Amino acid sequence: MNIDPDKEHMFVFGGGYEYLQTLSGKTNTENRVFLEAVSGFRLLSQLIVRDRNRVEARWVNGVYSIRYRNEVSCDYDITIRKFRFTPYGSAEFYYDGANKSWNEEQYTAGIEWPYKRILMLRTYYPRQNCTTCSPRHQNVLGLTLNVFWRRAGHHHRRK
Repeated sequence: MNIDPDKEHMFVFGGGYEYLQTLSGKTNTENRVFLEAVSGFRLLSQLIVRDRNRVEARWVNGVYSIRYRNEVSCDYDITIRKFRFTPYGSAEFYYDGANKSWNEEQYTAGIEWPYKRILMLRTYYPRQNCTTCSPRHQNVLGLTLNVFWRRAGHHHRRK
């Protein structure tokens, strides 16, 4: 059982808002409103395969556009002497409505490192290729810490 309960569902639907500010020579501001649907299933007891579809209404430096993203990912749970970690990989493809083209792709590999049932450290390496961006290719190392809050008395079954 994953500490991220969303990974154990066959279908998740959601939406939200993101505000991003990046600095690469100049400051860029982006506002996004999005809807997404994720379907997933376990091929084996340790292997999860997911397909995420996401539509974003975006305002990049005040200019409106719409973008569609499709991501396919696989996670493989490994346990060695009570120590658990999850290597994963994904491929994501972007359709840019402003350019009317599939202009971007991103490939990611990483490992999730859970601690107890409350923290998840994600280490990852994404490679991004984009025909309409500058720079056209990016390689990044990333680190994300997730905290999972549980309702009192609410427990998940272990498999």
